Parts: sequence; C-alpha cells; structure tokens
Amino acid sequence: MSTQNQTRTVAVAVLIITAGVLLLINSLKVIPYDISLYIISWQMLLIGIGVVSLLTSKERVTGLILIAIGAIFLIAKMNYFSVSVWSILWPTVLIIIGASLLFGHNAKRRDEPGWPKKGTPVGESDEFIDEVAIFGGNQKVITTKNFRGGKITNIFGGSELNFSKAELSEDDNFLEVLYIFGGSTLVVPPDWEIRMDVVSVFGGFSDKRYKNMEESTGNKKRITIKGLVIFGGGELKSY
Repeated sequence: MSTQNQTRTVAVAVLIITAGVLLLINSLKVIPYDISLYIISWQMLLIGIGVVSLLTSKERVTGLILIAIGAIFLIAKMNYFSVSVWSILWPTVLIIIGASLLFGHNAKRRDEPGWPKKGTPVGESDEFIDEVAIFGGNQKVITTKNFRGGKITNIFGGSELNFSKAELSEDDNFLEVLYIFGGSTLVVPPDWEIRMDVVSVFGGFSDKRYKNMEESTGNKKRITIKGLVIFGGGELKSY
C-alpha cells in the first residue's frame, strides 16, 4: 500500500472513530441538546469528509467544496442567514471551482508519473489530452499508441471521447475529470484496466463495460480516472 493510501486509510479510520465516539456520547445524553443538534448532523459529516480530503489528496477543490457545502448549511441551520441558503451556496461553489481552474489548470501533478514534465503543457502532445467543454459539447477520436492521460473539464457541457483505437503507455497513467452540470462518455478498448477514484456530489461515474471486463485479466497497462462530479455524470463504454 502506498504512503498516500495509508494516510487516507488512517484519516478515514479516525473520522469513523470520531463519529462513533460522538454518537456514543450523544446517546448517553452527555452533550447538551442545543450543541448535539449541530455536532451530530450531516452538515458536520460533510465538513469532516472535506477535511479528510484536504489532508489526504492533492486535489484540493473536492475538499474545499465539501467543507463549503457543509459549513453553509450548518450556518443556515443556526438561522444566521436572512436569505436563501441556495443563493449563497452556488456562488461560493462556483468561486472555488473557478479559482481552482485559474490557478491549477496547467500546474498540477507535473512531478508525478504519467504526467508531462514541467514546461510541457498538457494537450501539446498526442499522448495527453486537455479537453474543455463549457456551455457546449465536442467529439474526438484519440488514436495514439502511447496514451498517458490528461484532463477533461465539462461545465454545463458534454463530450464524447473515443479511445477504441488507442493504446495505453507502460507508465502510470492518470486522467483527471471535472464535471459540473455536465459529463462525458469515454469509449475505451475492452481490455483496458481502469481504476476509478472519482468523488461524486449529486452525480456519478459508471463503468458500463460489464460484458467485457473479463478480457482485461492479465493486462498490465492501466489508467486511473480521478476527479470531481457535481450534478453531472460520466460513463465508460466499449464497442
């Protein structure tokens, strides 16, 4: 197990233990009701998950969004807002996402395996993609024989990327996705080994290659799809 996975496992374990201890104390009526009403809540759980994400992942936007959603609804629960919570939530989420796109678009993971070296923007090589669809859509066929990953950003938009004639590189390959009221369909060869590490908030990312999964047995080439889906979705298909 990698150091990052170990850290994540420990953080999740601490979060679960903390939640259990709080529930136990609350059941013993030790915590005053006025306090437990806020501590023992789904809003506080979202904040806790967001903190764990910040501590264990290099993708900061997911943790910040979860903390923002939890904090805004928690403050609203305290009746501190005189306006609708939704009128505050979405501008806050959009600000976080916009800032992450502005400051981190071409600057992340350059020292990790499977990503371009510093000074080589993602998308300038056939081995990497940098697809952006905002209030629109696109279709693309990728045929490189050494695909290594890249980024897909869909905001109020969609895309279909066809990798059926592409091949993965021998390295560690990473594809980062960000879907906000949008999504994409990825058509991939049936023998690709794909690991999904996508955080979904009112959305999802599904693998619909069920009939072809057995063909990937023994395949040493793999790609990891990670990122964030908010009110959107993505799917994997094979022809």
